[in-house]
Amino acid sequence: MSKTLHLVLKFPVDYIIAGGTTDTITEHKQLCEYKNRLIWGQGSNKSTSVVTKKNRDRVQEQISNGIDTYSFFLANNKGERELYVGKMINIFDKGEIPEGSPLTEYIPSYYSSNVGTENDRSNLYVDVNTFFKIDLGYIDNMTVESSGNKIPFDRNSTPTFLVNINIELDNLLFKLLNNPEANFQYQVEQEEVPDYVTVVDQPNDKPSKTSGSGSSSYKRDYNTAKTAIVTAEYRCEIDASHEGCISRVTHKNYVEAHHLIPIEYQDDFANSVDVEANIVSLCVGCHKKLHHAAYTVIKPLIEKLYDERIDRLRYCDVELTKSKLLSYYK
Repeated sequence: MSKTLHLVLKFPVDYIIAGGTTDTITEHKQLCEYKNRLIWGQGSNKSTSVVTKKNRDRVQEQISNGIDTYSFFLANNKGERELYVGKMINIFDKGEIPEGSPLTEYIPSYYSSNVGTENDRSNLYVDVNTFFKIDLGYIDNMTVESSGNKIPFDRNSTPTFLVNINIELDNLLFKLLNNPEANFQYQVEQEEVPDYVTVVDQPNDKPSKTSGSGSSSYKRDYNTAKTAIVTAEYRCEIDASHEGCISRVTHKNYVEAHHLIPIEYQDDFANSVDVEANIVSLCVGCHKKLHHAAYTVIKPLIEKLYDERIDRLRYCDVELTKSKLLSYYK
């Protein structure tokens, strides 16, 4: 029985367009966050398909059978490598998305108008419903299917690989895709924020919402949450003596970001609650208490955090009483 087939796509972050360059990651990430879907065009100088019809059919069969199938995006960001992943829902060869197709709304605008035309530089399109960063070290959890070797990093190697992944990576992705809170905390860890950062508490507009089928929700900004953690010096703000494990990503005490006013209550406020003043750094134990403990346990913790944060929240034009905040946790 053959193993599950996945793709690795290598690319430079800076993409040259008329008048300058654009950041490939930012363009694709923002579109996927807004649309809950992304079609990534993989450029190549080859005139033939970089993934054969046999393997495209195999990928489509996996997807049809409900097998989690991934595209991994290995970026070269000014000499620094980054790894992103998307769960695939389809794959297209060059020419299978015609010019003017409705599918182009899921392709970044800087090249969507070229799709299906003689100017189309992509000869493979992968259709995904997620796009997020994972630790670069997980590249070692993949092997090229044809050889069993690791992914080569040299510049002259092919930009597209057919790979298999091991159980550790498969389990991680299953967890992140099926637990939005775990994925949020994971993405916060991946954000790069200097150890010394100045936060100015001020009013911000409400965050945007995700779109697509089903219910929408307000987006939480990973960088804002990470900044709040950095300013707390990676300590638990309920009890600074609480220490857990050392994070494999930050090499600091592992803590998690918690919105004191839960983001689901954003509609109760005219200004954003996705601000550093509303985000507290918590050890895993205290974070679990605020989500799962009895109200009698939660109440004194929320009262303590309210007293410490209300002045900062007011600087952000976020007004609420202690009783109102407590009502969100009942």
